[in-house]
Formats: sequence, C-alpha cells, structure tokens
Amino acid sequence: MSHLTNKSEISIASAKILYGKGCCSSVAHCAYFACYQKSKHIWLHKMGKTEQELKNLCDQKKHEGSHEVLINEISKFIKSSQRNNAISDFRTYNSNILQLKKLRKIADYDDTIFDHPRSNDSIRLSEETIPVLNKYLN
Repeated sequence: MSHLTNKSEISIASAKILYGKGCCSSVAHCAYFACYQKSKHIWLHKMGKTEQELKNLCDQKKHEGSHEVLINEISKFIKSSQRNNAISDFRTYNSNILQLKKLRKIADYDDTIFDHPRSNDSIRLSEETIPVLNKYLN
C-alpha cells in the first residue's frame, strides 16, 4: 500500500468522524481528498507517471489547476482502459469527483452554511467513487 492509499483511507475515516461530531464543513474536505489521493496513487503507481510529469502537464495547461489536470488524466485513463464497465466507471468517477470538488470549494471558501445534508452528500459521493478507483489501483 502506498502512502497515498493510506492517507486516502485516513481521509475517509476522518470525514465520517467529523460528520458524527457535526463538523460538517470539514467533512467535504476530507471526502474529496480521499478520492484525490487515490487518483494521485493511480497517476504515480499504476500509470507510472511522476510528480514532475504532472507539474509539466499543469504548466502546459495554464488555464487548469493541478487538481483539474489530474482529474482529467485519471478520467481519460479509466475511460480508455480495457476493463469491464470502463465507460460506466469513467462516468461515475468524473461526475462524482467534480461534485465533490464543488462541495469542497463551497465548504472551504464560501461564506455560507455547509450543513449535514451537504456533508452527507460528500461522504456518499466519495463512497461511490473509492470502489471505482480501487479497481484501477492494480
């Protein structure tokens, strides 16, 4: 297990603990990063890419941030794989990770209440996404 997969498991466990304690806005952050960390593991260990390659790709795509670049690359990787249900997995991953990212941005940056329903959505989306990502870890 890589450090990123371990961090991912800690992040989703943290999201659930925070939810139980009513720390709703922090739930979205942890739920999103649980999926992002698994995505980064795939980039590094399954796709055999490096941090520098990601940085170079980000530099080329100046209008996109590092998270968007990685999400797009993992989406392409899943979609183009020969695995059963790759297109369905791609749709689930792409839709869910973008929703999670939006929820995290609202929770982290917006001057608005981030309540139990939104934090519950964050956990649900990550719990739907992580099994998809797990299929592409090896």
